[in-house]
Order: sequence, then C-alpha cells, then structure tokens
Amino acid sequence: MSNSNVLAAVEYEAESVFGEDVTTFATHQLSVRGEPDISGITWDTEPAGRIEQYRTGGAPPVKMTKGGTFKTVHDMVRGVTMVGSPSISAFGTLWGLAVGTAALSAAASTTLTGGTAVAPTTTASGTFSAGGLCRVGALGDGDGNGQFYAIGTHTTTTLTLLGAMDGAPVNGAVLYPVEQIYPTSAATTTDVTGTRFRFLSANLGYELHGCFPMSIEYTGTNTGERLQATITWGVSWWRHTSTTLPSAVASDRYNPAVNAAGSFNFQAVGTTTRATYQIRNLSITHTLAVVPMPGPGGVDANQKYVGAKRGGHDSVSMTFTVDADAATATPAWHALATGTNLFHAEMTFSSADSTAVGFKMPRVCIRKPPVQSNNGGVNALVIECDAYAGATTTNDLTRAPIVWGLA
Repeated sequence: MSNSNVLAAVEYEAESVFGEDVTTFATHQLSVRGEPDISGITWDTEPAGRIEQYRTGGAPPVKMTKGGTFKTVHDMVRGVTMVGSPSISAFGTLWGLAVGTAALSAAASTTLTGGTAVAPTTTASGTFSAGGLCRVGALGDGDGNGQFYAIGTHTTTTLTLLGAMDGAPVNGAVLYPVEQIYPTSAATTTDVTGTRFRFLSANLGYELHGCFPMSIEYTGTNTGERLQATITWGVSWWRHTSTTLPSAVASDRYNPAVNAAGSFNFQAVGTTTRATYQIRNLSITHTLAVVPMPGPGGVDANQKYVGAKRGGHDSVSMTFTVDADAATATPAWHALATGTNLFHAEMTFSSADSTAVGFKMPRVCIRKPPVQSNNGGVNALVIECDAYAGATTTNDLTRAPIVWGLA
C-alpha cells in the first residue's frame, strides 16, 4: 500500500573511500526543506539491437550504468551556541563536503579586554585563525554589534581585523568563533570526498553511494528573506534498502533567523575604516567546477564513476544594488569601478548567537562601471563583482575567495 510522500528521513555520512560499500548511517540525519525527491537517479539501458527473425521480435534491453542527480535544500543555520567549545554542525559538515572545507576559526570562545576597533585585545592568546572569521558582541552594543569580522592575524592577545568594528570594544565583550565553510584552492588537493546518503520513506528506501557535489545555489539573500542553500549531487551508484521509518539517527532541526539587523562592509583592500552600505538584490554565485571521474574498479557492477575532482577554477561572483548618487560629474561608485583598487567585503545576514550567518570576500573586483537604472521605481546602480583568492596565500583559508560563516 502506498503511503504519504511527505513523511521521510535523509541520513548521510562522509565516505572513507569514494563510493565504498558501507551501510552505516549513524551520525547525521539532515533537516531538509521540502519533500525529498530522488526521482532523478537513473539506471540507464540500451536496446539490445540484435537482428530478429520476425517483425515483432525483440529482447530485453542491456542494463548499463547507474547514476543521476538529486537535490537537497537547507536552511543556512547552525542552531547551537558558539559560546564555550563548539563543534561543526551536521549542516556545516555537509556544506563543507560540497564546497571544500568546514573548520572552526577557533576552538573556543573568549572575551575582549579592550584595544581598538581594528585591533581589539583578547583574553585568549593567538587562538583565532589568520584569514578566518569571528563575531563580536551583541546587536546594539555599539562596538561589535554581533556582526561578522574578517581576521588578518591573531598574534598573542592582539586580534587584527581587516575591517574595523563599529567601535572600540568594552571589557568583557564576547568574541565568538565561527563555523567556516570555504573552497579548496591548492592545485594538488582536488579530490572530492565522496558522500553516501540514505533516503527513507513510508514505502521504499534507497542508499546512494559515491555522491559528489555538482552545483550550489544560494537564495533568500536579501533583507527580510530566509537564507537557503540548494546543493545538487551526482550519484555513482545506488540500491534499495529495507530500512524503514522512523530513523533512529539524531537530527538537527533548527529554525533560521530572518535576514535582518546585519551589515555590508565594502572597502579597499588595506583600508580598515568601516564603509557600510544599504544594499538590495544581493546574489552570490559559486561555480564548483567539479568533474566526475569514470573508470574501472567500482564496487557496484554498474558503477561508472570511481571518483570526482575539483577541476579547472571555481568562480565566485556577487551582484548587488545601491542607491544612485546625487547629481555629480564624479559619482562615487563609478570612481570605484574605473580605478585600480581591489576591495574586501564582509556581510552579516543575521547577528544572534546560534543563528548568525555571514561571509567575507578578501579580494573583490568590480566588473564594469555601473549605469543608473530603475529599481522598483527609484534610481539605482547595479554593482557586479568577481571574487578572487586573497593576497595572503598561506593556506586554503587565507586564499579562499569566499569564506561563509555560521555562528
């Protein structure tokens, strides 16, 4: 008997070996948006094509390789406090598998004891990663305001920021670590870690092995919206499972915060003075450039792909709208777009502990000079940007063209 299609569970594990025949799903049950849909997985066939003695003759088709795609849709939320010694969330772990890396900017939270808006003094010494993100204070406190900030270095008890806070910190302000998601960029670290999924429903269940990210789409990026990520996964092989609902695996189910009370800092590289703008129509595009690798040696008799690599170049771009300048022969955004400056950008979507989301881009180019256009009945400028690797090339974190943060 067929049952409801809206009752389901999705479990996943990172694979030790790409596409391995392992049936354990004990760590992560995903909180996904919408009805799980795996109707895009395939088992290809080809006509037998042999000659026949009769016009109505025929034969069963040849069973070819398994594959296909499916999507998972996620609220971008951590859901657990960053005070103390946090760990990477289930969603953050999966997001890192798709984009490249998930890592904490520090092992534990600490406090500030003073200092300046660009170089606050910390209680802990040298614990935050260069090139990473932190979050400071709480909304309305006049200094950190709960926003995300990009870290230059943390040497002894001096935390040097790439962009200054809104004010010098008070003694005791909380310095939060951030759950960071960012792409890999070294030429020799291109292998994709395979992921296996188990889809359970009130009827059939499926195991999907050797899954690899194909694309990621960010939506709900504007004020008043609900930030979400849609990941499209390729499949190396799959089979049915007799495991049924309900899943016994623990699940993270947290409501996200609405995008509100955040900030957007956009400033020339090397300039730490805070320059915030009221932006609209923000979009972030990240092309993953993942290439599936066909070959022999699969564990399933109909497995075509035995790995996946991050080939070519990831590309990251950003578009947003700002108000047009007052009448002038030297509009500010035109000057920014026609000069030789590179820019750094820091965005905070929401600012409360456990539901805060933001990102940083360390090196941004404005693609072309903007021309005034109509945006909802007001004059506006559309700013198109490309994000590139940071100037500090120490490691993937400092090089990353975009570093997302959950906190």
